[in-house]
Amino acid sequence: MNNNQAAKLLANLDLGSGVAETDDLLKAARVKTSVFEDMIADRVDLVPGTKGSGKTALYRILVDFLPDTLLHDRRVVLAHGVSARQDTVFLAFKEQFNKLDESDFVDFWCVYLASLANEQFIRNLKYDGYLHEYPNEVKQFRKAYRNANIPDLDRTRSLKEIISWSLAVVKKLKPKVVWKAPEDIGQFELQFGETADPSEKYTKAEPKLSLQICAIVDALNRLLEASDLYIWLMIDRLDELFARRSKTERKALRALLSTIRLFSSERIRVKVFLRDDILEQIVAGEGFTALSHVTSRRSDTLRWTEDQLLAMIVRRIFAYANFRVAFKPDDSLLSTSIEYQRQLFYRIFEDTVYRPPNQSSTLRWI
Repeated sequence: MNNNQAAKLLANLDLGSGVAETDDLLKAARVKTSVFEDMIADRVDLVPGTKGSGKTALYRILVDFLPDTLLHDRRVVLAHGVSARQDTVFLAFKEQFNKLDESDFVDFWCVYLASLANEQFIRNLKYDGYLHEYPNEVKQFRKAYRNANIPDLDRTRSLKEIISWSLAVVKKLKPKVVWKAPEDIGQFELQFGETADPSEKYTKAEPKLSLQICAIVDALNRLLEASDLYIWLMIDRLDELFARRSKTERKALRALLSTIRLFSSERIRVKVFLRDDILEQIVAGEGFTALSHVTSRRSDTLRWTEDQLLAMIVRRIFAYANFRVAFKPDDSLLSTSIEYQRQLFYRIFEDTVYRPPNQSSTLRWI
């Protein structure tokens, strides 16, 4: 083609956004990495990667583009919490989070995950056709849910409301110790943390939330087994939820890793996407209980090979109709052949960025 034709093609070329949340080409030009395949096959729960390596892109491919496919092909229900435009919701609760210790955060994450399962699965009309034949199992889940003091109201809840009541349940669990002295002295009371106002709704709290969460997980398992379904509870953008390198972040994320083990079974998975440097930081130093159980379903750290970058660039270019008309690519080779992708790449790009000799190829330079 002549220079004018090439200039018109290039003028309208957009290779996508540098931020996964706003990338409109993510669906059309996605690259199926080994971590993607492991996730789809349910071989991994913990996905570490450097900043910008594609954790949120993978998360978004799953929750935005593949829920119907996963439900139809693998009977997997996706319930997700933190995602684009919602991470700032966590920041609204900064002061409350700063008051929690690590065990409080375990309680928080348990309530949060139970709430996701209830709001996005049990109460979701999309799954009525799968659950209507199992009213007893649904009833048992709701009973266990109420016994844990988690509100189960008549309308769908927002993420902000789920976080708010998760914190409220944890607040009500703070222990209160009372010592009754002889009558002439009176009563001495020690208060650890805060307690709820007795006039509030949902004030009754069990002494051990862990027992109530076990009951919720057991009831959810029974329902999933009866309906032959699986549920994945998805959490991403953890590096933006709490102040970076703060004590609160460390406590919160260590607690989340502990909760993965507590809240998982063959039918229930908690899928976490986390920066690898943060992961190493929060498990280093002081001991971490049952770390091997958490990391046994850890994926390889997300990294991109030269061939994968080539595939991504070429697929994004030929997602545009104008380029397809101009080059008439073979679709089967475009999706399967690295050599064919390389040929297409160098029909568009110069062989090197700088003049030879001794210069790397353009793809290697990129």
